Amino acid sequence: MSEADEIRKAMSAIWERSRDTIMGRVVVLEAAVLALLAGNLTAESRRQAEREAHKLAGTVGTFGFDEASKLAREAEELLSGTGTIAPSDTVRLSNLAVQMRRQLERSPEEVAQAAAEPEQSEAGTRRHRLVIVDQNSEFRDRVATEARGLGVDVIGVPSANDARGLLGGTSALVLDLSVPDAGMAFLQELHASHPQLPVVVISNGDQFQDRVDAARYGGRGFLQKPVRPAQIFDVLRDALVISRDELPTIVAVDDDATVLNLIGSLLEPIGANVVKCGDPLRALSFLVEYAPDLVMLDVDMPGLNGIELCRVLRNDPRWAAVPILFLTARADTANVTQMFEAGADDFVSKPVTGPELVARVRNRLERTRMLRLAAEVDSLTGVATRRRGIEVLERFFRLAQRQRQPISIACIDLDHFKQVNDQFGHLIGDMVLRRVAGLLAGFFRGEDIVARWGGEEFVIGMYAMPADAAVRRLQTALAKLHSEVFEAGNSTLHVTFSAGVGEFPVDGDEWTTLYRVADNALSAAKAGGRNQVLRAVAGAG
Repeated sequence: MSEADEIRKAMSAIWERSRDTIMGRVVVLEAAVLALLAGNLTAESRRQAEREAHKLAGTVGTFGFDEASKLAREAEELLSGTGTIAPSDTVRLSNLAVQMRRQLERSPEEVAQAAAEPEQSEAGTRRHRLVIVDQNSEFRDRVATEARGLGVDVIGVPSANDARGLLGGTSALVLDLSVPDAGMAFLQELHASHPQLPVVVISNGDQFQDRVDAARYGGRGFLQKPVRPAQIFDVLRDALVISRDELPTIVAVDDDATVLNLIGSLLEPIGANVVKCGDPLRALSFLVEYAPDLVMLDVDMPGLNGIELCRVLRNDPRWAAVPILFLTARADTANVTQMFEAGADDFVSKPVTGPELVARVRNRLERTRMLRLAAEVDSLTGVATRRRGIEVLERFFRLAQRQRQPISIACIDLDHFKQVNDQFGHLIGDMVLRRVAGLLAGFFRGEDIVARWGGEEFVIGMYAMPADAAVRRLQTALAKLHSEVFEAGNSTLHVTFSAGVGEFPVDGDEWTTLYRVADNALSAAKAGGRNQVLRAVAGAG
């Protein structure tokens, strides 16, 4: 059976077990609509129907019911608040309930087939999938709701057996150790069969042995109950933000072609792109061309030995932080001391053994990735940091000037965000920022840059996109955000943003100039009442 067939079979089985619960939520919604039509809908029944619609919106999309998820979100919005529901909205709610039932009464085979195809976001990028092995359906629903705004699809299952058929194409997995057929044994199984799959472990207590075993079997994080959904995404942010298609690049410098070929073969299983340089005098040009994640150097080479080359690299700011691993046949104390004094991070003795080389390289690459993530990805929202945004914008402009392509920059500010923090608290404010960042990232292309500029401000750089197209895309994102319902304890809230857009080369020939133009347009949008996207006036700023 193919991987796709296994996933379809597993999804079909999960749907069969979940269908009664999901249809029960539809029944609650239908009962509320009937009561509303009869004029006797109570406040408690309305709140219950709103909650059930909220759960439906966060769950049914997992099984391929995208349209039903949208219908549920609309029903949730119409039921929110305490004011009188207008007659036109009552009719709309009735239609939504009918359409939802029609959607959800499709056969399990059709549902599974739809779920087997990886979903695409509105910007055309592949979405991530998170599997949660947990018997608490309420918790799974809360995680699914949080994930929706981050562009992550959640499949919640109550057992390890259900999860086994879903591992293909899964970006990460959350495992509750209290699940009867799972526990550490399932984590150990995952570590053996899917060693690259990030797994977060949730434990009822803080037993040190559980932490040891979780680390031993490859767990990426250990959380103690009670767990908030945001904690899961904080732990998994590197796995869900960094594309797994970005393979590490290693430049190996050695005058022995046999050793270079051996390195390439040994590192092939971890997916590394090994660039072979047989002349140490040409090493610098290789680094400029390939911008490696790791450099491997032989010690004994003609013309320029590895220790001297290491000093050259460490004296250049461009390569001062790149990990350097030595291969050496001389591992005596004096030679090892020289390597580390020159700036080496690690060494492997010749003759090289495969497992040792792979383990040391993988360890170095993982640490580099974590440090790079800390510098490039905002820890709260998961989008780029301001520093990373500036780097990408500068690169965009150099490329655009060479290729004579347009660039649009958008400055975005959440409307009245201080009121959200003041009224509902900073935890709710942080949740809003994460959801907004996820929505913005989902509405733009993979080659665009979405950066958190500070506080509730974001900047988006859109290569080869004219301002008019950028404005339309932002207006669509604004409408989508306005329809989002944020839970804040017993209350709900909606948020909007204002934005200004400038375009190169119309509004300036440097990214700093264009940023000022877009920021001026943002100020005009806020002065005009907020909740709008303005195109900058040509030449302004």
